[in-house]
Amino acid sequence: MKTKKVVVLTILVAIIALAAPASAVFSSQSIGNKAENIVQIAENAQQSLMDLVAFVTADADAMNLITEVELEDDFFGNVSLCVEEGTTFGDWTANEDGEGWTRLEDANSALTAEEYEDAIDYAKEALTIFRDAIRSIHVILCEAGVEIGQLLEPEVLQEAIDRSQDRIEQLRDLLADEDMRAMLDDAEGLLVEAQAYLDSEDMDDAKDSLRAANELISQVCQDLRQIAKELNPQRIRNYCEEAFRYRERFRGRFGEAENEGFDVDGFLQQFGYQNEDDFMARFQEMIQNTQNGEDLEDVLDDLEDIGHLIRQMDQNLTQELQHHRAQHGQEGTDSGFGQNSGGYGQEGGTSGYGGQEGSGSGYGQNGGAYGGSRGSGVMDFAGNQ
Repeated sequence: MKTKKVVVLTILVAIIALAAPASAVFSSQSIGNKAENIVQIAENAQQSLMDLVAFVTADADAMNLITEVELEDDFFGNVSLCVEEGTTFGDWTANEDGEGWTRLEDANSALTAEEYEDAIDYAKEALTIFRDAIRSIHVILCEAGVEIGQLLEPEVLQEAIDRSQDRIEQLRDLLADEDMRAMLDDAEGLLVEAQAYLDSEDMDDAKDSLRAANELISQVCQDLRQIAKELNPQRIRNYCEEAFRYRERFRGRFGEAENEGFDVDGFLQQFGYQNEDDFMARFQEMIQNTQNGEDLEDVLDDLEDIGHLIRQMDQNLTQELQHHRAQHGQEGTDSGFGQNSGGYGQEGGTSGYGGQEGSGSGYGQNGGAYGGSRGSGVMDFAGNQ
């Protein structure tokens, strides 16, 4: 993929300045001068960020690269922290005052009122936000293949590789489709290559491998979005009904486990729930939020969360029960929500996506999210259990 070199010296100088402790800049000055200088440093950092963003957004090739790897929202999300409402870059406009901009305004107001300690505190807060946004934007540009020069490049590349690896792990949790999983495996292999090149200080090859990995990740995301468009209200209702049935199945499994002397509340507390009632209430709230959702993206996120919860809780409960029974010399038949889970496995209904025969909205062995070997329902985020 063609890359676009972006050289903005002011932003690199700003990063160097931000890397130094503020005390090194004005340690011997009066409190008033200290306040003026730290406010000025914060303003310079914000202006440097604005210059970089203006340069990138004015470059169609650079923005296309960012869009292709689905990082446009992340890019402008960082920008939004640093600008006031109404600030425009290209087709994007800030719809509210960013926290960094607000803190900088507070710092200037305090400086005018000669409240120097407050001015310094506000300016440092603004500076931290601008610094974090600058670094995040550099990582995004690196991931997208928009070259930004050599300064801090190894650290930025490392962070970009780590972020891409995190994206792969998140996507793999959602998938059972073998073709999509194979694409993620290939992307992961390219990240291993990128890490090896980075470790040997071969920056160009590291960036090429990272870019190729992100292209594959982006393709998987595009495929998922296309499948998501096929959702309709009835299918969403079906998935929510299935989730309610799973909730009741968990209640039954918890009851059986308690009869065997298993500490259900203690088990649930490991995952942030107070007790069984808390788990059931929060599970029900998740389902109801999905039922009441109006925005498709939010509904998809909720469905993913529900599927992830069911899979993780099922796996952990099964493992803990097996360990408990082994310790107490007990035998049990609970094998979780696997292949024989009654309508959620291989032999589901006919509303699957991406497969040849369809399989309802199950969580069974071959009913992965967005299509397994026999199709699947979108709520089936179990993968190949």
